Amino acid sequence: MKRLVATGCLFALALSAYAQSTEQKVLIPASKEVNRTYMSPDEFGKYKGAYELSNGKTLYLIRKATRMYARVDEQGEHEITRSGNGQFLALDGKMWMELVWDNGNSVSGSLNYVDESPSVAGLEPKVISIRFASR
Repeated sequence: MKRLVATGCLFALALSAYAQSTEQKVLIPASKEVNRTYMSPDEFGKYKGAYELSNGKTLYLIRKATRMYARVDEQGEHEITRSGNGQFLALDGKMWMELVWDNGNSVSGSLNYVDESPSVAGLEPKVISIRFASR
């Protein structure tokens, strides 16, 4: 009789554990394979600095040791790499940009980034596409 009760209890626990495991989902973002491209400090010096965006926010391009980073206002930093002439891509895939230099010292271009602002639960983060206003 004790075995029957013990078996029934184990069966009930197994069913409840199975029911709980099917209700919970964990999403793990896939990492993108992006090759880093080395850019000398002198070469990156042309791009380093703050850029005013047409939405009133500011893009910052900075260098720490041998790594390059970009961030928009108080959002997180993203490590970037050069993906073409004047083009940069974040290694995490959450930011990509193109900077176009005019004959003078002015720059134009575009920036696309995943908005990391706190969002309403259940809504996907949105991608912001914006033009440069000035440097």
